[in-house]
Amino acid sequence: MAAPGGISGMESTVLSTQHRLSARKKPSQERSLDTVNRILEAATELLVEARQSKSGRTTTNHIAKRAGISVGSLYQYFPNTEAIIFELYRSMIDPIQQVLRKFDNQDLLALPRRQFFDRLNRAMTKSARDSDFVFAMFDATKIYPALVDEGNRHAEYVAEKIAGFLAHYGSRWPRAKLKRLALYAYYLDEGAWAYRDFVKPPKREIFEWELRSLNSVFEQCFD
Repeated sequence: MAAPGGISGMESTVLSTQHRLSARKKPSQERSLDTVNRILEAATELLVEARQSKSGRTTTNHIAKRAGISVGSLYQYFPNTEAIIFELYRSMIDPIQQVLRKFDNQDLLALPRRQFFDRLNRAMTKSARDSDFVFAMFDATKIYPALVDEGNRHAEYVAEKIAGFLAHYGSRWPRAKLKRLALYAYYLDEGAWAYRDFVKPPKREIFEWELRSLNSVFEQCFD
């Protein structure tokens, strides 16, 4: 059944979510950019602190106070706390997508297969934000369903790109199976973050283990 105005219920939900999560305006001047950065930095600090102390939700009032601005100034840029956290979440996944786009070029794809994937995996792993921030974002997904949806879209994007790389290097697996393999690697790496949070291993150790795990998974489709 169509929603008012001829928009389907699903489309209406998507548009409503986009409106709820969209920044009110993009900063164009240095002063505005500084204000937005202060908002995002304050929200990051509060989210990390809330996780460590197991306190309640972070609100716009909390963020504005920490940023040293009025809540009215905050609302000039973000309609709600969810939009701020969504912006932070994007700052976590955008660098990974940028790495994938960077590696999707003829010069890098001309490298030997193992060298290409070793470089790719290292670049994606190094592009990750610091652990406290990532763990805070994981916690935020339990409160804001839109982050889960965005995370799923990100996983699909990563899997599609990696499946294309595997096919380029001559894997004979069907594209759908390559994508499943890439998703397996993606969620395997996500599980490594849970390991980091619980065990707190040396950074160098987990970095090397993650790289070996990812490279091993991708090599399966060439056996």
